[in-house]
Amino acid sequence: MVVLGLCAQTSPVFEVASIKPEPWTGSGGVYVVVRGNTLNAEHSCLKDLVSFAWRLEDFQLSGGPAWAEHGRLDQSDLYQVIAKAPGDTAPPEGQFRLMLQALLADRFHLQVHHVQKEVPVYWLVVAQGGPKLVESAPDAKFSMAIYSGRGSEPTRMRATHVSIDKLLWQLGHYAGRPVLDRTGLTGFYDFDVEWSPNSLTADAEGPSVFAALQKFGLKLEGGKASFDTVVIDRAEKPSEN
Repeated sequence: MVVLGLCAQTSPVFEVASIKPEPWTGSGGVYVVVRGNTLNAEHSCLKDLVSFAWRLEDFQLSGGPAWAEHGRLDQSDLYQVIAKAPGDTAPPEGQFRLMLQALLADRFHLQVHHVQKEVPVYWLVVAQGGPKLVESAPDAKFSMAIYSGRGSEPTRMRATHVSIDKLLWQLGHYAGRPVLDRTGLTGFYDFDVEWSPNSLTADAEGPSVFAALQKFGLKLEGGKASFDTVVIDRAEKPSEN
């Protein structure tokens, strides 16, 4: 078991941090981000904060009290977090994650343990005939936008100067499983692609994310892979600042 209260003594810590309840009122942001030398979270539940602290997807996190769960915004315990790193220079993102782990141990009395877990995944591979990707211009800058249609309207992804590893995270949301890379492709590419938001399996009716990838000479193959997962053993609601 990893007892984070002990880790906090040797890990880097925030210079100053504020954690306040922030009930959902129907408007505002829902995120955990790093801006300069400050970590900002708005309308975030404890599991959002834990997911950021350990860089986890939803399937990699379990346990904990009911109030810590992801859920409807108007029925969840949500928090605003503003935490400044020491000094004026922004540390690496990995250090922010360690500092957030220490903060959660201190303020939420969080305790967790890690478990290796085998889960269903998709492997992104190059289809027969080879890749048909559009390589980005040498001076192109990264951008990615997802346009979610209403009702039966398709979801559209437009991306520029995107590596395969950045593409994988988005694909996982629409394929219904984590997506891992077996393409061996190391370049940067442009994508303009559509798929049905209701077609999350390979045999679903309508244009699925599986069919959408075919135009690029790529495909998803089912399999299993082992992941590090985090189990919340203990957590308490934080005291007021």
